Amino acid sequence: MFLEIMIGILLISSIVFSFSILRAKEKWNRLTAFSLVSAKIIMIIVLYALLTGKRFFLDVAIIYALLNYIGVIVIANYMLEWRKEE
Repeated sequence: MFLEIMIGILLISSIVFSFSILRAKEKWNRLTAFSLVSAKIIMIIVLYALLTGKRFFLDVAIIYALLNYIGVIVIANYMLEWRKEE
């Protein structure tokens, strides 16, 4: 019961932060909001793995976290280079 409630809370907060991605005016705020949504999705995947007992979803969460980390680093570097050109 507790895990279902936590998944619901994380899902609602992910939706709220998704709107924050769309409303943010600065690119850095969008990147931060994207990173927060990704972290919440990772937590939802881990809680689902604990709820169902399927360890495969833990592997999926780890891969998703690594891809998210690499993606944020790449986008941040691109944004820094783009700022230097202006």
